[in-house]
Amino acid sequence: MNEKNNQRHWAYEALVILGQLALLTYITRLWPILLLIILGIFIAALRLLFLASKKVEPIKPMPVLLPPPSKPPNAADVQTMAYMIIQQRISQILLSRFPDARWIWENPRAQEDILAGNPVYVLLNKAGGYRRGQVIIRQLQVIDVVFEEEKTKTDQPVRDPANNPDSMPPTPPAEEEDEPMPENFGLIAFSWVEAHVMELNDLCNEAIAEGLSEYLIPADELPVSESWEEVCKVLIRNDFHSAQCCDEGIIIEFEQ
Repeated sequence: MNEKNNQRHWAYEALVILGQLALLTYITRLWPILLLIILGIFIAALRLLFLASKKVEPIKPMPVLLPPPSKPPNAADVQTMAYMIIQQRISQILLSRFPDARWIWENPRAQEDILAGNPVYVLLNKAGGYRRGQVIIRQLQVIDVVFEEEKTKTDQPVRDPANNPDSMPPTPPAEEEDEPMPENFGLIAFSWVEAHVMELNDLCNEAIAEGLSEYLIPADELPVSESWEEVCKVLIRNDFHSAQCCDEGIIIEFEQ
């Protein structure tokens, strides 16, 4: 390999010298010698071309920053995901029938009732007068929401004013105003993370490539501040292990 390099070097040197001689003979107009030098240049060029290295150096591919492999979900993760989907499905059913409907679980431990196969109920607001509904669930899938009508009370019979002029018909009870119900922040957090998880993966990878140790999700890109705690919980379940709230939004710290 060294001998071939030496031959290539000598051929190159000869080509340079012959080029200089050709220039000199051209200036002095020594045409016969110039023709011989041109022939020598041609031979040296062929020799140099023959000795040229045919080995192609492979181009090293640029390293691609891949997201860390996600852990396979365990039974608790599957149950939590199914619970979130159940809540989302209930909201879809109610909103398709009553656009302003709001709901909460009647039992705060509804997830345990669902896993145990017990009947589960929701308390309703702005749902066409219905106050309570039973959620029909089969194999962790919401089939329907069955509404229960509120029983009306008729404590006293209505007197006939013709027979008793002093009596007056009972005044109908005033309609009870709808009471405000708390927001379902768990569903809000799940929906937001599900819609932005791919974008967050890309942004975190860019931050890691720049040598940063954390990424801030600004407050103006997040849902209402009351749901940030739930958003952090959902982010942690999606492999963003160090998500925590701050005044400016939510900080995701990267593992070193």
